[in-house]
Amino acid sequence: MKKLTERQKEILDYISAYILTNGRSPSLREIGEAFGFSHIAARDAVSALVKKGWLEKKDNGLRSLAFPQDERLKRENNAVPYYKHEPTIEELEDGTEINIYIPRTLNASYVFRVTSESMHNGGILPGDYAVMTESTLQNADGNITLAYYGDDEKTPELRILRRIGNGYALLIPDNDTMGVIKAAESSLRILGRLISIRRDYI
Repeated sequence: MKKLTERQKEILDYISAYILTNGRSPSLREIGEAFGFSHIAARDAVSALVKKGWLEKKDNGLRSLAFPQDERLKRENNAVPYYKHEPTIEELEDGTEINIYIPRTLNASYVFRVTSESMHNGGILPGDYAVMTESTLQNADGNITLAYYGDDEKTPELRILRRIGNGYALLIPDNDTMGVIKAAESSLRILGRLISIRRDYI
């Protein structure tokens, strides 16, 4: 793709935001109104973006603009860190291996590959990719949460977190062969709350 001018970047960002909000591209009239262009100037601006490879026209329709696949991936998704194993606190700080593209709407913080059987009955299996978002103890209550507990160095637990009062919480597995962990809330370090499971994108 060829380098853009500052105005072309502004126009491209406008088109991108419009598509993300409306699910379709703006018309030339709407682009012109947004930037104070005439219809002809808007058409020429779009043609320049197409010629430079930043946009594609699917057909001759009024709303036929689209991004090339690689560019669409970047604009519709956020790159988030990917960890091969359930992250420890240290890995969350500096152990990034690669980035994974996740839809912006999910507000994901990182992805890790599940190794535990703790949520087996709920359909979360070893080898799945867990998409996590940052969470507080309050927001994690009642949700599938990755939590580090206690003073010893342990692997974080992916379980349902349930606050029970008096400063304690339960880490509940969805697996009949595993027991419930009761932990003081003060001992919990919430690493994230599960928002999605993927099996088919890596």
